[in-house]
This record gives sequence, structure tokens and C-alpha cells, in this order.
Amino acid sequence: MEKKSIDVILERLPERMQLPLRKVRSAVEDKATEIVLRTDRALCIYEANKQFYVTESGCLTDSCCVEGLVYSTSKEIEQTVMRLCDYSVYTHQHEINSGYITIENGVRVGLCGKAVMGEGKVANIRDIGTLSFRIARDIHHCSDELLKKLVPPGGVLICGAPGSGKTTLIRDMARQLSYRCRVSLLDERGELSAFSRGKNGFPLGLCDVYAGYPKGFAANCAIRSMSPAIIVCDEMGNQNDVELLLYSVRCGVTFIATVHAASMSDLRNRKITSDMINTGAFRYIVFIGGNRGVGSINKIYEMCDKRA
Repeated sequence: MEKKSIDVILERLPERMQLPLRKVRSAVEDKATEIVLRTDRALCIYEANKQFYVTESGCLTDSCCVEGLVYSTSKEIEQTVMRLCDYSVYTHQHEINSGYITIENGVRVGLCGKAVMGEGKVANIRDIGTLSFRIARDIHHCSDELLKKLVPPGGVLICGAPGSGKTTLIRDMARQLSYRCRVSLLDERGELSAFSRGKNGFPLGLCDVYAGYPKGFAANCAIRSMSPAIIVCDEMGNQNDVELLLYSVRCGVTFIATVHAASMSDLRNRKITSDMINTGAFRYIVFIGGNRGVGSINKIYEMCDKRA
């Protein structure tokens, strides 16, 4: 890609914040996971287990009490939202209602504000007070270690905490596996492919990409028309996903997916994730995380017919 994710973020921020952030860029761009703006609060940069603040002179500090920190006003938050939507909120309304906007390079921007309800659903989000820019990265071959351990490579549930690198990992798995078999990539939120104007922002090999589709609908389309051996998708965790997995098992298609979970007991103690495991769709349950970088493996469980 021509631009790095940090460049995409900087372009969307208010001008007065860009210069201080550019001064600290070299110190944070390789480790930062999120840049967060909050109304009348200091701009915050998060790493795996740390958080930092930026002064107007362009220095980093781990204290929120020093003078001269970069703050965000409500007007600046509002203007940033308009930039994120390319000044057309209507075209991004579905995403906004879901609490995020995805921009170039697969950067997902989380939104917090006041929900406007209609017919029991979120119809809009007003008075947005927080914008959380999640920094997307594409790391080639970060899945090498894992792929060597998975034979065959399908039927994999990747588990870890937010920010542990699940999305980056399965993107690389999809890319590498697409040269061995047919792979359909279900990219509901736009983070996996960074799809824009008919092209993937991230190189994805020979994957067939369904961008912006609801997962269930995309999976049905893929199974009926693309004959995938493996379907790859991110962030499972509701009843519709359980039904989707049951359908894929009946059709003989294997999944590689992710879920937020810290341990096997965590998975088993939640009904939805327990039901997901019990569909039989996953041969391997993989827990990742730690300080060894994206793709570092904590534990692999190989499921048997009796379930784990």
C-alpha cells in the first residue's frame, strides 16, 4: 500500500493535532494500537499494555496531569466525523448505527455517543464524544508458525483479547491459503481487506472477497457460487453465527474465524461461544497473545469427537 495506517489517521484529524502527532510518530507507529479522541479530554495513544499522551509541543508523556496536553473539542470531534464520512453521513449510516466507521487501510474508527432509537433499533448516534482509531497493520508471514502446526489448516477458531492481532493473523492465513485452495473472505466491517473502489487495500492473494455483506448472507453466496474449501471471517459471537457454522458443516465447508476470549473456560462458560464449539465446525482452538508479536501462540487445543 502507498499509505501506512498512521498516515490515513493523521489526514482525518484536526490540523492542530497533526503536527504534534507527526513529531512523535517515529516513537509510536510500530507499537501503537489505537489513537483516541474524547471531548474535552487529552488525546490518548494506546499500546498493548500502556497509554501515552501528547503535548502541544510534540512530546510523549505517560501522565495525564502535565500542562499543555493536546485536547479535543466537541466541534473538532464533529468535524472529524464529517471527514471520516467524506462529508456524506448518509452513505455511512449503517456503519455509524453499528458503532464504527471503516476508512482506508482497514482502519476502523469506533464511535461513542447518544443512541437515537427507532422501532427498537439504533437509528442514529448523536453527540459523539469519543473516536477511537484502531491502527490496522498487514504483516506478511505472521501466520507461518501457526500454519505449520495445523494439518489440515481449516476449522480454526482464533481466540484472544482485543488488540492481540487476531485480524492481522487471519488475514495472512487467508492470503497464504488462497494459493493452496479456494478461500472466500467475509469482510463485514472492512478491516480484513480494506476494500475500496473495487480493489483490496491489503494484498489478499487469490481470495474471493465479500466486503460489507452480513456474514450469513455472504457465506450463503460464497457456498452457492464460489465453491470455497475455506471461509475466513472475523469476530464471531452471536446466534446467527452459530446457525452459519451449522450450515457450513452440512455443506462440507471449513471455517477460520476469530472470537474474543481469554481461555477455554471463558469460551465454555459463554453460551454462544460454547454452542459455536459444539457445532463441530472447529478442529483447532488457538489462543494467541503475549509480548512476542502478532501470531505468537499461547495454546492450541485440538478438538476430538467428544469435544474439548
